[in-house]
Amino acid sequence: MFSLLKKNNKIEEERNGVKTIASNTFVLFLRMLFMTIVNLYTVRCVLNGLGVIDYGILNAVAGIVTASTCVSSVLALSTQRFYSFAIGKGQHERLKEIFSVSLNLVVILSICLFIIFITIGLWFVNNQLNIPITRLSAAQWLLVWSLISFIFSVLQIPYMGAVFAHEDMKIYAFISIIDCLLKLAVAINIRNASIDSLIFYGIGFAIIALLDLLAYIILARRKYKECRYVKVKSKETMKELISFSGWTFYGSVAGVGMTQGSTILLNIFFGPIVNAAFNIGNQVYNALSTLSNSIVFAFRPAMIKAYSGEKHGYLGQLFSINNRVLINLLICITVPLLLETKSILTLWLGNITEEMVTFTQLYIIYEIILTLHNPITIIIQATGKIKIYSIIVESMTILCLPISWVMFKLGFPPSYLFYTMTAICFIAHIARLLILRKIYPVFNLFDYLSKNILPEIVTFTITYGCILYFNHQINNLTLRLFIACIASPILTILIAFFINTSHEEKRLIYHYIIKGK
Repeated sequence: MFSLLKKNNKIEEERNGVKTIASNTFVLFLRMLFMTIVNLYTVRCVLNGLGVIDYGILNAVAGIVTASTCVSSVLALSTQRFYSFAIGKGQHERLKEIFSVSLNLVVILSICLFIIFITIGLWFVNNQLNIPITRLSAAQWLLVWSLISFIFSVLQIPYMGAVFAHEDMKIYAFISIIDCLLKLAVAINIRNASIDSLIFYGIGFAIIALLDLLAYIILARRKYKECRYVKVKSKETMKELISFSGWTFYGSVAGVGMTQGSTILLNIFFGPIVNAAFNIGNQVYNALSTLSNSIVFAFRPAMIKAYSGEKHGYLGQLFSINNRVLINLLICITVPLLLETKSILTLWLGNITEEMVTFTQLYIIYEIILTLHNPITIIIQATGKIKIYSIIVESMTILCLPISWVMFKLGFPPSYLFYTMTAICFIAHIARLLILRKIYPVFNLFDYLSKNILPEIVTFTITYGCILYFNHQINNLTLRLFIACIASPILTILIAFFINTSHEEKRLIYHYIIKGK
């Protein structure tokens, strides 16, 4: 009798978990959709307000500070992992300790990064970047304000970690949307600024970052008891967090090398104009990353809690659903983008170059492959056994920069950067699968390939082929874009539903989504 009640409670708990994930996914998807539209328009306003040269300078200088985001993202992931793990274990008192330790770390980190980048960063801008002498002073001030903005974002980490661990994505979505609208306001007013446009842009973003920080502090302190600073006597949590962060940091450095480091490389070898084309592609990549991260954010806390609670069957279900949702959503969006890249960029930006089209298409392909690693990484991080993973996988990933540097020295065009990124990313994904199977023996590689990868390849192939056929039959651009944008999600959802959705999943979809229960 008691075992039956326990089993029923477990089933109900898992169903509530699925319902929470579905709700969070919906909220984050709406956030992503809104922010994508606004951000794309913001980029257009920034490009028109600054011009091609200043826009290239903006991305090159900002890339220096952005390179340090690997440090902040590491602490964010580490804090969220320890929060979620403690909740999954029922260790609610330990949350105060985790919060206080993470706050200590981000304050120390902020001071160190400010000192480092205010010295080395200015030297790099003055001596290494390809910046016209007339814009050097503005670039220097842009670096300072970008650094201040980054410091404010680092200080958000302990409070944001609490929001994610409690799966309260509405707070995150609300602050993100306000942040997005404020950045749009700054972009619109670039030309009306009474000071230098680059400096105005930097100051505006710093003020917005400060407002974001204050919002997180106020909301988190009101909602979560653990968001109160206490003096931590035990050093064990500090050691655990630093150890975990250390290996995660190595992986984050590799990720920066694959993306932001490339911005600096292209600037050095090809100048601001190619740099600007690269960063247009990067904006599309960021939009797709926002989409995939929205899904990851919704699943990540639940997957870590499932692992810490030793609910391996439930974790396997979440892992499979996460993979399929990620890939199918990307298929819905990327198929029209790949087929109509030139037309979409023209409508978005007006005047474009061939490099913008090529870079965008290559970036899309790279993002599709890169996204596959997210569910795998969540489980590996949940285990805490990330040393082997970081050494092997990220050592391969970080090879992108030196290989690209050599090719550019030999005279290869800038597009070869993407070929390198994509090839290394594919090899690294294979390594991730093998490491996951070793670290987490419950993982079944055959099931992963047969239930998650192969069906999605079929889905992509059929969707792409059908829309390509219709595109060849239609000459009118507007009608062609409309059909592609409508047909792609419809075809993807229908194919995925019929060929790769279990009976239990179909029942849950009907019960929770269609009936709304």
